[in-house]
Amino acid sequence: MSIEECSLRTASQKMSDMRVFFKKTEKRCKITFKEYATYTGIPLEELEPFRLPPNYKFAS
Repeated sequence: MSIEECSLRTASQKMSDMRVFFKKTEKRCKITFKEYATYTGIPLEELEPFRLPPNYKFAS
């Protein structure tokens, strides 16, 4: 959402489209930053500020 400044619904649809494109249709399969950059055409360097730290814990 914050990378492309779109709604949650639009972001979810884009992620779903990327999963199909990269043949990662199972829920446990994640899209990597490199794959996201490839799919969107955004240089990987420009995505770095959006990367979460490796020890980040999601709220449950």
